[in-house]
Amino acid sequence: MRALLLCILGGCGACDDIGTAPRLDASAQVDAMQMDAAGLGARPDASPPSTSFDDLPDAGPADLDVRAKHLLEAIAQNDASLAADIVLPREAYMTARDTQDPASLYESKFKTGFATHVARAHRHEHGMERAVFVSFELGANPSRVTPKKHDWKEALWHATRSTLTFTIDGRVHRIEVAEMIAWRGNWYVSHLHDAK
Repeated sequence: MRALLLCILGGCGACDDIGTAPRLDASAQVDAMQMDAAGLGARPDASPPSTSFDDLPDAGPADLDVRAKHLLEAIAQNDASLAADIVLPREAYMTARDTQDPASLYESKFKTGFATHVARAHRHEHGMERAVFVSFELGANPSRVTPKKHDWKEALWHATRSTLTFTIDGRVHRIEVAEMIAWRGNWYVSHLHDAK
């Protein structure tokens, strides 16, 4: 469409031959890049990703199951880094946490607390390295968290008491995820409980 417009406006001097793509001079290329950057050249069905905590995730259980498997792998191998795609990201934490230094708190308390819970869950069951994923159930009735001083400063969607179910040598085990928070269309673990 843009190529046709340039041909018409340029009197076809911008075209090599009929039916070939137009040659864009430097100023036309800059204009095209600016249109794309402003979203004017984007496809009409393209929509920017959510940047807030307003939307409830709609990616479906398949995406959550894949990331929950990574959580189980992290616990089975006692390596919290394996669950990076299901743990509340640093950017989300820094945006929503009501504290003077959220970056420092994320590193010193949030990440270390999560790693501690992963290690504790790993030690809880003999043979955890043989765990096999069964399912992940998001806590019933997600609700809105009211912003509170020294807690969350955003009105977040959260789900409590989600359940990670797995087997070890055919025997069913569960780990409760105390809280998950919705951010940019996905659910993320913000607090993990021990195995039960």
